[in-house]
Order: sequence, then structure tokens, then C-alpha cells
Amino acid sequence: MTQDNSVDRAIERIKAINWELNDSRTASHIALFREYLRRASLWAKALGCTDEWPFFDVAAQIDPSLRADEAKVEVLKRHLTQFRLFRPIKRTCEWFVHWAVVKDRPEVTKFALPDPYDPLIVMYERGGDFYAEHGFFYFSVGSFPIGNCSQYYSLSPNILLDEQVLDQLDTKHIEVSRSSK
Repeated sequence: MTQDNSVDRAIERIKAINWELNDSRTASHIALFREYLRRASLWAKALGCTDEWPFFDVAAQIDPSLRADEAKVEVLKRHLTQFRLFRPIKRTCEWFVHWAVVKDRPEVTKFALPDPYDPLIVMYERGGDFYAEHGFFYFSVGSFPIGNCSQYYSLSPNILLDEQVLDQLDTKHIEVSRSSK
């Protein structure tokens, strides 16, 4: 696949997101978000930019000269202005597009680290969002402390980015919630 095809696919994937919040999937949203934090901490540590964590442009840290076509990125930015989204959500969507430019390059694959933005994009696709305030990340029905980069890079992967696994997590959470009432 060419770089342009990867960028176009990344943009189309983001443009296909239905930004309506889906509260029935909160358990998977939080699990996906924590997985993003873990992956972002791995990249921050590998690239020596832990002060940039949790939200940073991984591709720019690798090679700031390798960027997606600016006209395509502007189209995406205009698209995202239609929705009330926390600024880091918009930025991570943009960085996901730039990541498409570098992700298969030898200087990136040598790290043998997972794609940083995939958990967030899957979370957005499943109707998830978040915001940060007063040292916490907030979701529709939950929150947890932001913490620091070092708390996350030693964690094991906590969720597979598989729709069936994520659906089971949400179903289990709903069943537990109902049985505790």
C-alpha cells in the first residue's frame, strides 16, 4: 500500500466515525483509552519525550519532515469542526493521519511497538469520547486519575482491539451493573 493510500484510508476511517456518544460501551471505552495510554507511554519512553505524554504527535517525534499532505489534513480538520470534541480528540485524529505516513518505515518498525493511536480510533468508532480536568480523565460514566507516563509503560496490554472481545467486555459490565442494583 502506498503512503497516499494509507493516509486516505486513515482520513476516511476518521470521517466515517459517528460522533454520537454510546454510553452502553463505557467499559470498552475506558479499556481502550487505558491501552492508548500504555502505548503512548511506550512510544514516549522509546523516543525520549516522556514530558510530552499522554498526547503527542509520535510521527513528528520520529521525523518531523514526514507528514501527510497538508491539504488532506486541512480537509480532515474542517470535517472535525462540525463536532464538539475535546481538543486532544481532534489532535489525535490528525496525528493518526500523520502516523499513516511513517508507520511502515524501517526507522519506526525497528522499535517493534504497537501502533499508538489504534486504541483511541477504535474507541471513537465505538462512540467513545473523553475529556481531562483537574488531574482526571472523564468518560460518560466514569473517571480515573491521569497519573504519569511511568505508571503506564510497565503495564501489560489490557485489551485486544477486537470487536467481539470489546462487545463481551461491555456486555459483562452491563450484566454486573444490573445485578448490583
